[in-house]
Amino acid sequence: MSINTQEITDEKIKVSAPKWFWIIAILALAWFLMDVSAFLMRIFMLNEIIQNMPEAQQNIYLNMPSWVNVVFGLEVFGGFLGSVCLLIKKKWAFIGFSLSLIGTLSQTSYIYFFSDAVSVTGESAVIMPLVGITICVALILFTRSAALKDWLS
Repeated sequence: MSINTQEITDEKIKVSAPKWFWIIAILALAWFLMDVSAFLMRIFMLNEIIQNMPEAQQNIYLNMPSWVNVVFGLEVFGGFLGSVCLLIKKKWAFIGFSLSLIGTLSQTSYIYFFSDAVSVTGESAVIMPLVGITICVALILFTRSAALKDWLS
């Protein structure tokens, strides 16, 4: 007597992400596209534009160490890549947003502790970095949650 056996495979069931997942992913991409724009404007800022700034702002731009632009790039492009990974539902988004947070914290430490940006530009030099940090942390937590719910592969 022969018993017919079937091999049972353990396949992962694909879980669809809700509509609000896509809204958050698109908003994240829009945020980091604006960040890319700000980064490119800073890197390719013409001398004529700098010369038209008040002297205190000129000093900030002209005396900024190059490592600040490097960590700004890490923030911007880490977040951009994280957003793209989120849109294509990849877990790599977590790494992109984590790199972005590292860049944001590094740049913020320079702004708060090693430059005159807060006294020269006022509240925006305090508020915008905090907004960036909050968004990065929220996206890291969101990505982690989405991965645990199997929305990301």
